[in-house]
Amino acid sequence: MMMAPLKALKTKIGDIKDALIDWFVDAGIIAKLAIGGIAAAVAIFFALFIYEYRIDDDPSLKPSPQHAVEGGSKAVTMAATLMDLETQHWAPNKLWFYPIAHSSNMIAYQKGIQYAVAQWATQMTDFLGRERGSGEADPNLVAAKGLLNYDPTAFMLPSAVSQYRDGIGNLDDYNRRLAHGQAKYDKIASSLSDFLIKVGKDMGSQSGTIELTVLSPDDFTEAEKQRLTDNQRRVLSSNGGYFDGRSSQVFFATKGRMYAYYVILNALGEDFHDVIVAKGAEAHWQNMLVSLRSGASFYKFFIANGAGGSYFIPSDLAYQGFFLLRFDKQLQEVADILNR
Repeated sequence: MMMAPLKALKTKIGDIKDALIDWFVDAGIIAKLAIGGIAAAVAIFFALFIYEYRIDDDPSLKPSPQHAVEGGSKAVTMAATLMDLETQHWAPNKLWFYPIAHSSNMIAYQKGIQYAVAQWATQMTDFLGRERGSGEADPNLVAAKGLLNYDPTAFMLPSAVSQYRDGIGNLDDYNRRLAHGQAKYDKIASSLSDFLIKVGKDMGSQSGTIELTVLSPDDFTEAEKQRLTDNQRRVLSSNGGYFDGRSSQVFFATKGRMYAYYVILNALGEDFHDVIVAKGAEAHWQNMLVSLRSGASFYKFFIANGAGGSYFIPSDLAYQGFFLLRFDKQLQEVADILNR
């Protein structure tokens, strides 16, 4: 009995297809050209989207010769290299008619990278790139801090890309001055520990966002919901499985932050190598980087936000969150060792 409706539906679809073919055959040349033009435009649009889409997450990213400075900071070189790479195909500030403007994954990922680099630039200016106490902030780092914190969606007057490139230029200038002994770099254990604690707080807030994205409203009591902020309630209100577009944005924003921090911390490990070894934290530092790299390298084009323990829909955010929390715990261990 179930076959009859299916057969009727199949017949109806066949009739519609035949009618469309007959209409196209009988249509005039202008209509055919218009339809052909639309089809070609759609094909070109999607082809450009595929060509422009990229998630650069190579854990073995090498320093660009353009930014490498002998005797300078490896972390500054890698931050400049990373931002230079991303600004070559910057998506967050593209207008709607650009194909890549419709890639929420790439936009969230690049925003995550920019956010992490901007946070590092802030800490570099306020702590690492100056002497403790009354040391004056470095002018190039101050400029880089402001420029790299610029709105990533700004299209013009000035654009985000132009601001970030100016920020990269100031990082290069600082590094050249550092190599010639004309700039400060406070390479002591307490400064590195302070920076790690700042990174931990940043990633801790991101893990909270992941938690609210993974959990459903049923996991909270009414009293607990009342203590949430309006933004937290909005995040909690959706749990769409494979169709939860917001979870994809959270995933890629987190991935971008983790990758940027991995690149920077890996380079910071070279800058502070003697300090880390002297404190006996080398093994802990490497374990921390392994966890961060594992989370930063995890990639899926379609992100599933299934319930915990689901047999059918996995929770990619929970998997990512595992590496994030493991990294955070190991980071705290390293910070504690450096403070001893």
